[in-house]
Amino acid sequence: MTARSNRSSILRKAGLIASVAMVAIASACSSDNPVAPDLTARNGKIGDLLGGVGGVVDLLIPVKALERDVALQSSVTRSFTISREKGGKLEIDEAGLRIDVPARAISTNSLTITVTVLPGKSIAYDFQPHGTKFLKPLAFRQDLGGTSWDHFGFNGTLNGGYFKSTDQLNLHNGLALLDELFPIEVKTHEARFNINHFSGYMVSGGRQGSAYYEDSSEF
Repeated sequence: MTARSNRSSILRKAGLIASVAMVAIASACSSDNPVAPDLTARNGKIGDLLGGVGGVVDLLIPVKALERDVALQSSVTRSFTISREKGGKLEIDEAGLRIDVPARAISTNSLTITVTVLPGKSIAYDFQPHGTKFLKPLAFRQDLGGTSWDHFGFNGTLNGGYFKSTDQLNLHNGLALLDELFPIEVKTHEARFNINHFSGYMVSGGRQGSAYYEDSSEF
């Protein structure tokens, strides 16, 4: 079986499991051109669910990234050292990104955080050290000027999105498979949501149907 056929089969099965899970819940209540990622590394998670008994269904969420008007030709990486007592700000002006770290959000005296703006049009970032958890939420703030949101006729739904690995993103066409989605607050051309742990975050412009991923040769 080809890798693409394998992914298509998994997505069809994943959709079936999600439908079965929703029925079960209802019943209970009534009574700019990186290579496209290889998703086989992510299949183990879904495969475990398909073969498991009980537990919580935890499936990846297909979305389309909010995009910049002008693609970044290469990644941009910056490092910031944050104090436990004072907190701090992580700012990358050319990407329109700002992260506010409150005082006492980290458990050590200081922490060096490395932020990478991923190349292409997708508004997506990698934050390291991966796996870092915070005692207080950090405020993710993204300037929406010069993005697809800033165009007349934009009809998507903005969300914040978390991904464990960059192999869940296709930076060429903006398709992504996310682990979590968060509501976004928009104020004066700025999107805001809270984050509690690292590694990757993006601004999503709306969900996509799983069938799109099955049939797309781009992902």
